[in-house]
Amino acid sequence: MARSLFRGAPELSRLFIESPIHLISEFLSHSQFSVFLSDAMAAVPADAEDQIRSEKMAEALKALKSDRINLIEIEARRVMLMTDKTPDAMLRRLAEDPRFAAKEGLKAQRDEVARSLWAYLHAIALFEAAERAMQVRVYREHGTLYEAWSIDASIPLAAAGVDHDALSTEIAERLQHEDGCKVEAVDLPAENGESQDVLLAVTFFGAYASQKTVQPDKSTKLLYFRPPDEMLLVYSHARRRIEVCSRDRVERKIVANLFAADTLKHDISNKPLTQKTYNLSRFRNSLKLPIPDEEAHRVKKAGIIEVQVALGDWSRKVTLSVAPEDDIDAIARSVFGAIIPKAGGGYVTKVRFRIEHVDGRERKAILQFDVFGRNKSNIQSERDPAKRELGYDLLEAWGVMERIGDLSKPQRKEKLPQLLSLYDFANEKASGRSLDELGIAADELTGAGFLTRKGWSDVILFEDDELGEVVHNVERDGSSDEATLTLIEGGTGSTIPAEDVSEYEIRFDYLRDALRDLLKPTGLKGRVREMADHLHQVGVASIGLADAPIFLARATSVDRLLEASDRLVRGEGNRVRGIVFVPQDVRFPYLGCHVVLSLRDHIDADAGMIDADAVRSSYEAAIDPAARGAAIHFRKQGNDAAQITVPGQDPRIVIGAKKVKLFERLYMAHRDRENGVKLAVLKDYAGFSQLPQLFGDEWAEVNARYLYSPRRAYWALCEEPISV
Repeated sequence: MARSLFRGAPELSRLFIESPIHLISEFLSHSQFSVFLSDAMAAVPADAEDQIRSEKMAEALKALKSDRINLIEIEARRVMLMTDKTPDAMLRRLAEDPRFAAKEGLKAQRDEVARSLWAYLHAIALFEAAERAMQVRVYREHGTLYEAWSIDASIPLAAAGVDHDALSTEIAERLQHEDGCKVEAVDLPAENGESQDVLLAVTFFGAYASQKTVQPDKSTKLLYFRPPDEMLLVYSHARRRIEVCSRDRVERKIVANLFAADTLKHDISNKPLTQKTYNLSRFRNSLKLPIPDEEAHRVKKAGIIEVQVALGDWSRKVTLSVAPEDDIDAIARSVFGAIIPKAGGGYVTKVRFRIEHVDGRERKAILQFDVFGRNKSNIQSERDPAKRELGYDLLEAWGVMERIGDLSKPQRKEKLPQLLSLYDFANEKASGRSLDELGIAADELTGAGFLTRKGWSDVILFEDDELGEVVHNVERDGSSDEATLTLIEGGTGSTIPAEDVSEYEIRFDYLRDALRDLLKPTGLKGRVREMADHLHQVGVASIGLADAPIFLARATSVDRLLEASDRLVRGEGNRVRGIVFVPQDVRFPYLGCHVVLSLRDHIDADAGMIDADAVRSSYEAAIDPAARGAAIHFRKQGNDAAQITVPGQDPRIVIGAKKVKLFERLYMAHRDRENGVKLAVLKDYAGFSQLPQLFGDEWAEVNARYLYSPRRAYWALCEEPISV
């Protein structure tokens, strides 16, 4: 048996047995295995009979330790994965491209194993192109690390028409990869009469990694290396579709738009790319599928043969499967009706469709596909374009499929106040009612990808005219436009629009990318760096005499997040004073040594972008006091938040009623020219027992920097820099 030839290496065993002797010999003599195989392979007689050579090579492999055989197994697995029917067909069709210069060499091989191994050894560019094409299929079928966009134009393109240098420069700059990237384009073979697709592979430098290794003299050495990161993009002219496979969803969107704008020369400002999303909520009330009138001529029967329902929690699911002739709606009502509560729970998470139709030649055909979640469906893997489009048309007619797309430039300008309000939310979840109260058009921003509908709230705090603020349960069936509120203690409340209790998830990553685009007039450059989920450094910009760091903070209206942001920027230790942009209101003028400016107040109303001159003026007017201020300032907001500025130190945010009252009393003493305040008076005024305990871990940062003891049992604000 092939699997028993080399222990722990089934693919190598199969490759060794099924490959021509000259190719397996060449494979094992590859330079990447020379560290541990070169001596053994040199001992294999080149002019001996095939049987003897095979036995000698097998002995050499069996003598290897498991860690070394595993390394060879990894490469053997790559080769064997390309021997299945579909990858082998892809390899042969790609070899037709003259740029690989591999057509004749591949044809000369005896079978699929020999073809795969020959390509690995003699046409690695061809082999990797086929690997990438198959990788895209896997991503597409499983819907992971994958997104697809539709483009509202039919723009032909071939791999030769891609400007690799220009596109790689644009991608590296936009994704802030300082070391650049590499773009490779290849034409994918046409299938089912469609035009050929174009596959782009974008390779980046990965993050630095290190590993210790033992040298021949038994000393150790630290090796630094950078594993590659790769992004795959497929453009289909026939389908008008751009697919991107990558770990980061924001980067997927950025690269799709860059490709459309720079390579296809498509006007994405006025005709944004769109995505298909799926809404299965209609099936919570009924599993029947009417045949749309416009499709009656080709669709004979449409039904659901499987449905999956989550019982209030995504970890608990029930799946019901039936035969095509069964009435799944009636069966589901009897099965699910007993276990799904009316209020909450019962979310439909997966539906399997079965469509009986006739094709263009009036032949009977079956189309079967799944939709699961909001963004996943295997219908895009259907190779027959006519079937695929039929499925999309039916899903759209049934209200299951929605098309979402970025806002056009005029729309983004119009919706900018709403985007700023949305980014300033403290939590990632928001109710339809709270969005409506802020004037945020939830449906439109959901269609643009900034919001995701997540169902509805089970419990809501509702203000009743008679009872005041009362907690209610929410009851609603899947199709009703209204929801009924029932009192927690019992009794029926009022009915309200279902939209008021709809629950949304805010896509802060998409919003942040949109707001970062507003800053382009400042000459912003550099990578986005997450310091916390509410604070990001979005790059640097030339303001004044140096490149100043630019930050974007949200939810500074929440005291704990404001304090956390202040600590984070002060902890950077960066003495170049920059700007912290907040979406709307500025609570305090500084965070650390950085100036805080409102995005809303510095937008050019005509352009819908940041007014760089206004930003520079505001920055220059505020930066001198921020530079380790020359005077003492105390700014208080309410009872729980304040900012203290003393000479020689960065402005500091103070959160907590007792700490605010402490600094307030010390500031009053400074204003009235008192020589300190007695500790007992401070304790009584602010309500604390011990100063170090009041500040906890912050005490070392505060003592002798912002306040000090001029004499025993007295405390005052630091009025001049003190040597620490």
